[in-house]
Amino acid sequence: MSATRLLLSCVNSRVSLIGFDLDLGKPFWYCPANQLRACGICYEGSALWVASDSSLTCVTAQGMRSVALPGPQANYVHSIKSAGHGLLGVADTGNSRLLLFDGTHFPLSYSPLEGFGANLPLDAVHLNDFLPVEDGFLVSTFSHQPFSRWKQTSFAWQKEGLGCLFHLKPVLGQTSARIAAAGLNCPHSLQAYAGAIYCCSSSEGDFLRLERQGDQLWQVSMRLHVTDTHFLRGALRLEDGWMLGGSSPRHLKQGGGMQLYRLYDDGRSQTFQVGGPGEIYDILFWQDFLPDLCDVLFDAPEQPSDGCDPPRCRLPGEYR
Repeated sequence: MSATRLLLSCVNSRVSLIGFDLDLGKPFWYCPANQLRACGICYEGSALWVASDSSLTCVTAQGMRSVALPGPQANYVHSIKSAGHGLLGVADTGNSRLLLFDGTHFPLSYSPLEGFGANLPLDAVHLNDFLPVEDGFLVSTFSHQPFSRWKQTSFAWQKEGLGCLFHLKPVLGQTSARIAAAGLNCPHSLQAYAGAIYCCSSSEGDFLRLERQGDQLWQVSMRLHVTDTHFLRGALRLEDGWMLGGSSPRHLKQGGGMQLYRLYDDGRSQTFQVGGPGEIYDILFWQDFLPDLCDVLFDAPEQPSDGCDPPRCRLPGEYR
C-alpha cells in the first residue's frame, strides 16, 4: 500500500478509475468508462470489486468476472465494502436495501422500508452507503419521505434536510429499522474513526462528524465547510487528516473539474485538481497488486459508448 498514491472511482464520468500521485499533485493513470463502468469500489484480498448499475465486477490478476444483482427493480448499485464475516455489503439503491454478498450469492438483505411490501417505488429513499456497527448496520439515505418527492421537485431535496441514517438489524427474520440521525443533506461516504462517524453532506459541501448519543442515536458534533463549488463525496482517513472528493457536474455552482480536498488535523487544507468535469465517488489507497489489474483492464473489451471516451491508458513503468 502507498500512503501517497490514491485510487479514485468516478461515476457518470468519461473515466471510471484514476490513479493519483499526492507527491506530484496529479493523476498518473486512468481507466476509460467504456472499458469498465464504476461507482463504489473496495478491495477484498488482492481483488478489486467495482459496483455499477446492476452488477458487481471483480478484477484480479487472472481476469474479470461480473455478477448480476437480483431485482425486482433496476439496482442503481452504489457503495460496496466489507460487511464483516467474509461478506461484502452492497448498497442496492434502486431497491432501497443493503445486500450482503458471499462472492457468488446474495444470502441476506436489510431494508429500512421492508414493511412497505412489494410495491416500493424505484430508488425510494436513495440508500447509498453503509457501515457495520455492533449489532447491525448504519445506512445513509437522502430523502426519507419515503416516496421520493424530490423526484418531482427538481433540486429541492438538496435544501430540505430530509437525509437520514438508519440503524438496521435482523430481528426474527425481518429488518428492524430505526432512525439513528436525521436532518442531514445528501449524506454520503460513511467512515468510522476514533469512536465517531464521519460523512459528507454532499450538496452543502460540508464534512460532518457524528458522535453517539444513547442507544444507536448519532448527533452532529462537528460541521466543517469545505467547498461552495463542488458536490462533496468520497472520504478516506489519512495518517494526519482526511482526503475528500469534489464532483463538479452535480453542483449548482459550477467550479471547474474534479478536485481533491485534503484536510489536515491541525487545521490546514490543500486542494488538488484531478481533471475535467466528472464525479468522484470513492477514494482508496493505491495497493501494490494494482499494476497487474491495470494490465487486465487495459486489455478488457470495449463496451458500447458514444465514441467520446478517452483512449486506453497503460500504467507508466515508474508506478509498477
